[in-house]
Amino acid sequence: MKKILVLFSLLFALNLQAMAYDVAPEVLASIQPLQIVDYNPTTRIWSRNLGLNDYVFTKHASLSSGGYSEYKLNGVVYDTDSTYEFLCQGRMFGYNAHTLKLFELTFDGKAFKQRELTDEEIQYFFPDIEIIKVSQFDVNNEFVIELPLFHKAELMIINDTDREFYKYQFEYFKNKNKTFNNIFEVRMPRTLVFSHFKSRDEMFPVLKVKVKPKFKSKKSEVQEVLF
Repeated sequence: MKKILVLFSLLFALNLQAMAYDVAPEVLASIQPLQIVDYNPTTRIWSRNLGLNDYVFTKHASLSSGGYSEYKLNGVVYDTDSTYEFLCQGRMFGYNAHTLKLFELTFDGKAFKQRELTDEEIQYFFPDIEIIKVSQFDVNNEFVIELPLFHKAELMIINDTDREFYKYQFEYFKNKNKTFNNIFEVRMPRTLVFSHFKSRDEMFPVLKVKVKPKFKSKKSEVQEVLF
């Protein structure tokens, strides 16, 4: 009995940790504060190579507590409404940890513009992660997934609504990647709570992801044997 309890304790501890997941290498090469990027208004290409007649931006961290990014050009500071940015194939992409949205960033000469990424584009950057949309949560802000025994699932919550999740994190879940607070991994049945500092205030409604075990039916086992 004691050995069984120890085994379950180890499994639970493993489940609390953020596991590694595959991402496109460009995602990890983020634009850091004081780094310079330039944008060619003619070709509409972003790069780290300074060119003539390009908009040359220097990234700065906002003084606000939200960790937002700012880009300075000729003494003017521009807001991207993102907390993380990276370049890929001449394009700039951003993530907002408080809206749980990924988007492409462009510059029209006066301001940064956002275009939310499609599911296919998100999967390109995070190929092994299953997308859960906020609109898929029920009226009780709950979403249920079934997980086969001895399997794991890597998931990402993407916000396709107007709701905001300012400084939300998963409770009792040690996410080693602080950038993408919307990514989590499960290895066993449990309920994960996504909350604003563990608040239960109606102003900050929590999201709950309920992971239930998925068992194979006898019928499916027979089919596997036959085919």
